[in-house]
Amino acid sequence: MSESLFEEKTSGGSSRVLIIVGFVAFIVFGAAGYFAYQASKPYEKTQHEVYTEAVRDSTVALLGQRKFSGEEFHNQIMGRGRVEWYSRRENQAYFTYPPSDEQEFELFLDKFIVDKAKIEVGKKVGDRIILGDMKLSSSAEEGTRLFRTPMENIKIEPDQQVTIPYNGLDYTVSLNELRNFINNSQLYGGRLYAQIPNGGDVTTIVFANHGIMVARPEEPSLKRLVDQLLKDVPPVREARIQRLLDFVSNEIAYSYTEAVGARETLKRPSETLMTRNGDCSNKTILLASLLEQINEEYILLYCPRHITVAVPQGNFVNENKLDFTWSGKPWMIAESTVAGFQIGTSLVQEARILNKVEYVQDPKISEVIFDANSFASLKFF
Repeated sequence: MSESLFEEKTSGGSSRVLIIVGFVAFIVFGAAGYFAYQASKPYEKTQHEVYTEAVRDSTVALLGQRKFSGEEFHNQIMGRGRVEWYSRRENQAYFTYPPSDEQEFELFLDKFIVDKAKIEVGKKVGDRIILGDMKLSSSAEEGTRLFRTPMENIKIEPDQQVTIPYNGLDYTVSLNELRNFINNSQLYGGRLYAQIPNGGDVTTIVFANHGIMVARPEEPSLKRLVDQLLKDVPPVREARIQRLLDFVSNEIAYSYTEAVGARETLKRPSETLMTRNGDCSNKTILLASLLEQINEEYILLYCPRHITVAVPQGNFVNENKLDFTWSGKPWMIAESTVAGFQIGTSLVQEARILNKVEYVQDPKISEVIFDANSFASLKFF
């Protein structure tokens, strides 16, 4: 009996041990599997990390296009450093830094580079410095540095604001607001090219759809600018419109480089404000964008090799006869390329161009440009 009892107890104890061992093994292997799964999962970025990277990418892209961002933007964001080029194919940015002592250059790298081991420095070949497809001109100052690094190795503080001074006021814009311009979320957008109807074997003629670059109402940086511009203006429609035109015609320099370029240069209103210059296309886009901020009605008039803005006549006089009839009502031309232009009274040398309207557009109506004579809607592609 004792032996039987003894054997029974031994068997029960072994079973419990096996159960405990099995349970512990399950916990150990389960935990190992869980941690292996967690380790293999793609890292999920925080909302702040996603925001920071998005602002960094748009800022570096803008820094790499100086004719769209201007020197003031570079100075305030990067100090003495310059992003000379951003290569999308390589996903790398090319930098230059002027002659300086090592300590100053190291401070620059500490501020803008995550890992200094991941930068590649250009090599001197003859009288030039060469790095990949980029060559630093022989006219560059002796001691200028050229280097490149992957986009993810660049640090840009996202919560920065840029200030572009004008006569008596400033245009202020945050890097996040610039990101929203660059991704076109604050613009009307649409397809870039409109096609002029033709028949037979006539070559197809296309032109740029300027309305896609006009900012929507309540864009924060433009709203702040408009509030400054109208601060001391009486609440009279015509006076408010004229003040916005005064700013664009007087404070934004006319760019002959853009005007005579082989290709059309369309800038967002923020880019025209940062560079402080623009041809008729970009002055028109800026003025239209400012009018959007006060909910003023306007249309874009495409003339031969020119574009301008027109507003409903209202109480404007019509002494200069720069008017246009559309949708059964009179519109007055607000010409932004003539400094000091006064709606309804100022005379211009090339009035015949302004009086020959070919196409009409209201950017609020997406991808619609009308032939001013046939009233047919143009095609886009």
